Amino acid sequence: MQRLLTLCVLCFIAVASFASNATSLDDYLPDDVTYNPDIPTPQQVLGYEVGEWHVRPEQLVRYMEILAEKSDRFTLEVTGYTHERRPLLLLTVTAPENHSNIEQLRDQHLALADPKRKGNPDTAPLVLYMGYSIHGDEPSGSNSALLYAYYLAAAEGEKIERVLKDTIILLDPAYNPDGLARFAQWANQHKSINLVSDTQHREHVQPTPRGRVNHYWFDLNRDWLLLQHPESRARIANFQKWKPNVLTDFHEMGTDSTFFFQPGIPSRKNPNTPDENVRLTQTLAEGHAAALDEQGRLYFTEEAFDDFYVGKGSTYPDVQGAIGILFEQASSRGHAQDSINGLLEFPFTIQNQFTTSLTSMYGAHANKKWFLDYQQRFYDDSMAAAKKADFNGYVVGDETDPARLHEMLNILRQHGVQSYVLTDDLKLNGVTYQADHAAYIPLEQPQYLLIRAMFMNQKSFKDNTFYDVSAWTLPHAFNLNWATYDGRRIKIADQAWQPTTTPNHDLAADAYAYAFEWHHYFAPKTLNRLLQAGIHVRQANQAFTATTSAGDYNFTAGTVVVTKAYQQQDWAEVQQQLAAITAETGVTVHAISSGLTPRGMDLGSRNLAPVKPIQVMMLVGNDANMYEGGEAWYYLDRHVGVPLSMVDTDRFGGVDLSRYTHILMVDGRYSNLSKRDAERLQQWVRDGGVVIGQQNGARWLSQHDILAAEFVNSDEFSKKFPTAGLTFADQDHFYGQRRVAGAIFELELDATHPLTFGYPRATLPVFKDSLNAMVVPEQPFVTVATYRANDPLLAGFAASQNREVLAGKAAIIAHRHGRGRVIAFTDDINFRAFFWGTAKLLSNAIFLADQVTPSLSDEENAAEAAAEAAESAH
Repeated sequence: MQRLLTLCVLCFIAVASFASNATSLDDYLPDDVTYNPDIPTPQQVLGYEVGEWHVRPEQLVRYMEILAEKSDRFTLEVTGYTHERRPLLLLTVTAPENHSNIEQLRDQHLALADPKRKGNPDTAPLVLYMGYSIHGDEPSGSNSALLYAYYLAAAEGEKIERVLKDTIILLDPAYNPDGLARFAQWANQHKSINLVSDTQHREHVQPTPRGRVNHYWFDLNRDWLLLQHPESRARIANFQKWKPNVLTDFHEMGTDSTFFFQPGIPSRKNPNTPDENVRLTQTLAEGHAAALDEQGRLYFTEEAFDDFYVGKGSTYPDVQGAIGILFEQASSRGHAQDSINGLLEFPFTIQNQFTTSLTSMYGAHANKKWFLDYQQRFYDDSMAAAKKADFNGYVVGDETDPARLHEMLNILRQHGVQSYVLTDDLKLNGVTYQADHAAYIPLEQPQYLLIRAMFMNQKSFKDNTFYDVSAWTLPHAFNLNWATYDGRRIKIADQAWQPTTTPNHDLAADAYAYAFEWHHYFAPKTLNRLLQAGIHVRQANQAFTATTSAGDYNFTAGTVVVTKAYQQQDWAEVQQQLAAITAETGVTVHAISSGLTPRGMDLGSRNLAPVKPIQVMMLVGNDANMYEGGEAWYYLDRHVGVPLSMVDTDRFGGVDLSRYTHILMVDGRYSNLSKRDAERLQQWVRDGGVVIGQQNGARWLSQHDILAAEFVNSDEFSKKFPTAGLTFADQDHFYGQRRVAGAIFELELDATHPLTFGYPRATLPVFKDSLNAMVVPEQPFVTVATYRANDPLLAGFAASQNREVLAGKAAIIAHRHGRGRVIAFTDDINFRAFFWGTAKLLSNAIFLADQVTPSLSDEENAAEAAAEAAESAH
């Protein structure tokens, strides 16, 4: 092993022997290999030297296409498309002779990750996944990919050819093309002939949305596990297809920093990551350090960054027998910027990323046998651990909504995790998991450690400081019943679950009306599509039983009814559109044969009120939370079909509010809104508008007397943490204790409230990353949900002191305000788009707001009730 390490260091020093500030291709490239003159350089294709301008995705794509045409080491495939329809590329780079039997080589490599097969680490190829710039405004990665691709195509000599002979390199030059395009445009359009390094210069201060995020303003580096975006799905398909030994993840950080590479903070790695993973990472780190030492570069390790959340690029591989490596380069965030270390220029940042691309490749190859042997032992050990576990697998299910279960199982499938549908009912812990509506995930499969990570509900930790979230338990996020199973026999399908399309059901042509329940995740989308089609729709505020073509059926509150009465178009046309819409959304439709019901209200009841078309506006801008705004936009656009109007806060004063039925305020400061803006919004609500506040958006409504609820004072939390005797060294731990580190809490719902219609249980997991909570008002009927009174924490870290304060406090409040409605959520109800369990609360706040009748005035409520009684008496 020592000989291999020495060989690595010698290789790295050779890699490092080039100038410290690159201005031309020769400045970037190491001189220990020669370069094929027939391979076009980046400058010959782009028209400028790497680092002179920020490369645009289409330029990057074109250069990769040309390299694939010119080099017999390269093959190129488009593995998907971004939301903005930019191609997602993957280049397979290896010795020319390997391409003729690439599938055989892939199979030899995959055999190492399958305990049922006896793969041979001595003959299997090493596989490296080299990926760049998942944050688009951290562009040194993708710009260095130009250099790395050129090097792989043009470099000649024994050194590179020895690597290519038994290594397959998967080159992903831009993880996030849409964000990269946004930032490249921003930086390039502000570039002067005389570079401006002033940190306050416009080039270095992006507006919302920043280039960091994808089209819908999501941080794709949090989506590796969640797979809510096409960029992630394509990347994970490639990862699972190849199961690489190393995956690189090139980032940028603050301008005043230097350069970071892993290992990270030792105490903050995921508990499912083997210690040997850290040793392999450390071995590569020694090579990075040797090269950077030779160049006289500053760098650091084992600080600031952790490897706990398995949904990040540098952690996801760690629980799958691979080594994920995070690189963080101080960012010029443009072409040049002043820093505490002096002038930081774009080429300097690119060079560090290129250098460590090479050291990653040569370091892994120098330890090829160790990496391959580790991968095989990882999966063998995982299977052995699964057999020794104190239970056999997980059962998940929900008979009320196939969509949430389907999405979770589809995520598992894409990660190579097999699940099996139950073929018979199973009762566990008092819950019946119904056949065809539940699934079993056995532990005894190669992805054992990933499964444990997905279902992890840990609450206590050795280190309570987290770089990202501390909990992401998938069945909690999808609001599914789940339990461990330790029995010996379970009746399940013979084949692993695969996604299927919902079969079309012909609608009975002679129906009096049609109805679908509100439980289904896509029920709001179905309702909205009907409204957009001009179809008259009604929604029930109480349960009823109706006679259907299949017999009497008990419909729950929230059920949507399409009646033959009041339609403005031919009934046959309504039926045709209803059939097409529900075939798309998968919602089950019942044909009702009569308006006279055997139990409950009849279909002409005032409790089955018409639903009005909606027009929703959301406030966005630099003082609104970009991520939460993107989450709401994504949910309403893709899951509900709502064309969302987005208005910047600094334009709010000139906007015609009468166009909108609903206004959404996600988390944010809203410092651009004036007192006059607040008064104007309040009058709009009084006139009948619905305003929905989330997190500090709700707090702003409270502070401006629009929301009649009080937020828990921060002093209630801080006084729980005594400061006597603390030393300077206690700071990190002290403040780490005081924050909620992205945990999952349990809400107790008022199951009779309209905003909880469609929810299967009176409890609901919610993601919590703040101390926001509201005091429960004395006025009844306005509190929709509270945090569980008996310790609300379900998973993740939250100090007991914070939990004591949060327990029993209000999480959702809704009330009438004049003729309008005010609805407040203290949490991010659509966190990272994978909390499908709480996401529908936003649809309820939109479509069921009219059914929120109480105000904070007892006199008003009494008068409203009297008027209702008088109307009924007529």
